[in-house]
Amino acid sequence: MEASRSEGNNTEQIVQKNIAKWQDVESPLAPLNDEEMDIIYQIEDAIKYMFYKQDTQKLKKIEDDVIHTQNDFIKWMVRVENQIKEEADSNSFLQYDKLYKQSNDCNKLYNFTNNVIDVLHDLETKYKQVTTKTDSMHILSEELMRHQKELKDKKQDIQEKLCYFTLYQSLHDNINLHPININSTEFCHILDEIDKASIYLSNHQNFKEAYSYRIKYESLLLTALQNVVKTVTQIVNTATSQIVNMDNKSLLNLDAKTSPNVDSAFSFYYGKFQNAANKVSLIMHHIEAKIEDHEAYKRTLIDCQKAYFSQRAPIMTSAVLKALIDLKNKHKNDHSILFRSAGLFVIKVCHDEAACFHYFFNKPSPQLDEYLGTICQNLYDVLRPCLIGINHLEVLTELCTILKQMLNDQVQNNIALDQFVETVKQLVQDVEERLVFRANIFFQHDLLKYNPSPGDLAYPEKLEQMENIAEEISDRRSDSRTSSVSLDLQDAVNLNTNYLGQFRSYTGNSPADLHGMWYPTVKRTLVCLSRLYFCLDREIFQGLAQEALIICTTTISLAAEKITQKKTILDGKLFQIKHLLIIREQIAPFQVDFTVKEVALDFSTLRTAAVGLLQKRDRLFSFSSNNAFLEFILEGTPKVVEYLIDSRKEIDKELKSACEAFILAATNTLIGGVTQWIQKAEHISNLISNATNSESLSLKEQEFARAQNLANLIVQTVRNIKAKIPEIQKSMKLYLANKETEFILFRPIKNNILNTFMQLEQILVTAKYTQEEQLVIACPSTEQLNILICSVSLTIEQERSSASRASQSRVSDIANQ
Repeated sequence: MEASRSEGNNTEQIVQKNIAKWQDVESPLAPLNDEEMDIIYQIEDAIKYMFYKQDTQKLKKIEDDVIHTQNDFIKWMVRVENQIKEEADSNSFLQYDKLYKQSNDCNKLYNFTNNVIDVLHDLETKYKQVTTKTDSMHILSEELMRHQKELKDKKQDIQEKLCYFTLYQSLHDNINLHPININSTEFCHILDEIDKASIYLSNHQNFKEAYSYRIKYESLLLTALQNVVKTVTQIVNTATSQIVNMDNKSLLNLDAKTSPNVDSAFSFYYGKFQNAANKVSLIMHHIEAKIEDHEAYKRTLIDCQKAYFSQRAPIMTSAVLKALIDLKNKHKNDHSILFRSAGLFVIKVCHDEAACFHYFFNKPSPQLDEYLGTICQNLYDVLRPCLIGINHLEVLTELCTILKQMLNDQVQNNIALDQFVETVKQLVQDVEERLVFRANIFFQHDLLKYNPSPGDLAYPEKLEQMENIAEEISDRRSDSRTSSVSLDLQDAVNLNTNYLGQFRSYTGNSPADLHGMWYPTVKRTLVCLSRLYFCLDREIFQGLAQEALIICTTTISLAAEKITQKKTILDGKLFQIKHLLIIREQIAPFQVDFTVKEVALDFSTLRTAAVGLLQKRDRLFSFSSNNAFLEFILEGTPKVVEYLIDSRKEIDKELKSACEAFILAATNTLIGGVTQWIQKAEHISNLISNATNSESLSLKEQEFARAQNLANLIVQTVRNIKAKIPEIQKSMKLYLANKETEFILFRPIKNNILNTFMQLEQILVTAKYTQEEQLVIACPSTEQLNILICSVSLTIEQERSSASRASQSRVSDIANQ
């Protein structure tokens, strides 16, 4: 029991502590914010008002009753009993009074509610009436507003339609009675109003008097535009007259010792027109913006441009022509400067004229192109006659280069220089035509008809002389390196060697590789082609190059024949081989095809057809399909044949033919006797084999085929090989100076020698020479000949190396001294 009591006390204490901490200031168990506290206080007040409100009763003062009699006691008794009874029923009466009061309040509330409902019904009825009236009023207002808007729209529409009819008179008065400055926004606005009215009336032709007013507006527009044309013409004429008067006063009446300042004159020309353009630029730009919409504006713009060019063209054309003639007279001896300065002058004029035109007008015009074409035509008229008197290819190629340099991207992409480009292209075509004409004359006179002088054909003397000069220069150069005195000589030698190295060809390092040692027709052909390559079109150049190379190879062949007649066939063929190699090498950089298509007539069928005609003479006048004359016409018609001529292949053919001729000539020079002996032996052998008594005949019994005679021939041939091979190789080195080329050219000669002696050995075996006879003949074997040829070639190389070592030793001795 005590434990339960203690637990109950603890629980009660915990509850009291929790209640105390319920609204603790520092750490409440159920914290509430201000808003929640306000709500609690409001709930508390409401509960007190509704359930704990008590009416204040005034307590009557209890007076002590005085009892004097029995009746007073009985009355007091009765009163006390009543009071006791009343006190016993006071709570019931209080409750009754309260209920009664609440009943009265409910009755009042009920009556008030009924009254409110009646009022609401009445209000609803009135609201419906008001709503109905308001809706009808809104509908009526909307109808009135709509009707008002329709009236306003009709009014505005009528005003808009009438304004184009009523506006005419004011515009007419502004244009005719009160002229306005055409270069103003007001005048531009008038033109816009006229355009709007014309467009509107054109779109509403069903209106009454729309057609007549449209005609009036068009007439008014024409009048306004005529005023523009008159004003522009007057302004341009005034500017022109100022320029002409100033030109007559200050530019033409100069003393003979003074020359007009061209820059100031042209700036004066353009300055006046620029000032004039400021007076009409606004209206001109306005008109240009409307040329696509109305034909009248386009005609007006054209008329204004005509007025501009009618005044501008005469003064500028004469000035440009005069300036070009002055340039021509000034540079009459130097066509390059003339063409370049004249072209640059016309470019500047075209730029300035286009800029002057755009002071007035924004958009380009065909009349501007026509005008610039007239100015550029003056350039063509002045320069074209100069081409007729130019005969030198160098000048023509330089002029062609100058003109093509003018046609750069900057010029071709400039609209103002389109006419200049066309004129320059025409000049380029004329220069190219003249260049082709002079090139053909050059080919015929300077190449084909070239008559070589003795010095041109002095081969190999020229090469030997140049080789000696080169060796002397090399020695002097070596001496100058070891000497500290002759510095001037060192500089001179360096200049000479640089000059020599500049003209060396990749075919070799001989003196023949210098341009000065080339045959004149070769040098002229290559120089001519190198100049034409950058001037002419590819197809034209290919045709000229093909013709030039054919003529050049022909002249080389003729020169080789003349050298052969004067010297030896080896010199002639080496000369031809060397120059053909030079040509083939020098034309390699040209990025063109040297193939030319030519057309010819093939008359091969004509002979067959003529024979057939003679055989069929009986059907000559036959009226059938077998008419001999018709067959002759059909079968004998020559055919058009196209064939290609490749200059490179032709040069290769000539080179191959020259190499074969050189190899054959060198072979005959070395072993010509053995070759003739073999041919004679084969001929005799054929005769013996065809003879009836061939068994009694023998080749070795012939006088020329006896062993001793053949031995003498072989000994002489071997001596000839030892003596001639160094000379041939020396000539090859002198002409070609290229070990690879020399090796390629000498290898067939060596093979011919070996093959010839192998053939000789076979003949000796076939002719049944005895062992003793073969020992007497002593025909060398292939290995022996190969060793012999190699030893001779090696001896030459050793001589060359020893000579170079000797020269180096001389240089070292000089240096030591």
